Amino acid sequence: MHPMLNIAVKAARRSGTVLNRFSLDLERVNISRQSIRGYADEAYRVAEESAIDVISRAYPDHIISMDGNFVDLNAHKGFLWIVCPIDGLVNFAYGFPFYAVSIVLIQNGRVLQSVVYDPVRNELFTSRRGSGSFLNNRRIRVSGHIVFSDALIGDGFDYINNNDFLCKKSTIGCLSTRKIGSVTLGLAYVACGRLDGFYGNGIDRNHLAAGSILVSEAGGLITDFYGDQRWLESKE
Repeated sequence: MHPMLNIAVKAARRSGTVLNRFSLDLERVNISRQSIRGYADEAYRVAEESAIDVISRAYPDHIISMDGNFVDLNAHKGFLWIVCPIDGLVNFAYGFPFYAVSIVLIQNGRVLQSVVYDPVRNELFTSRRGSGSFLNNRRIRVSGHIVFSDALIGDGFDYINNNDFLCKKSTIGCLSTRKIGSVTLGLAYVACGRLDGFYGNGIDRNHLAAGSILVSEAGGLITDFYGDQRWLESKE
């Protein structure tokens, strides 16, 4: 494994350990719904600090961007790490076991590698440009289904801020849809063939960056709704 990818894995696992500890406490302690979001935010903060500590010790000269502070990739030179300690914060807060840690490394404006770690299932998705995508060190490929009526599609639409008809129209004729609540896990599931596709808009660009290389290195294709490669800008 490449040294930089190894550091990303170490950082993601460190964050995952924090989340597992917080999730166990969440089950043991009767936390009110009023305070549960604050508890999840604290888990987010500690997990983020844990990952950043691992990366900064290994590469003190690299820039680390925290989730929510997306940097214009085209304007950035050198190495940039983007750390998202919980993609699926609402799921985590409610004990719904679909959330992930994602760590992306970008070099001179291009996504170089990505790690998506599911601490609940201990599943580690990794990818480095030109080297393929892997799940727990096993090479993965996208689904081989070519008939849309057989397709299981992940749903990443924001139904609150978007037209419900447009959301439903996009998957008319597919087998079924699944709303997972975590973009990076949804795209990771596309990469390993558990989902045949994933669609959505208004998606956090950090999460798109993390999932995109997993899919492309597993033989998949990512476009915006017009078939173009502007999905990071359009967030669709």
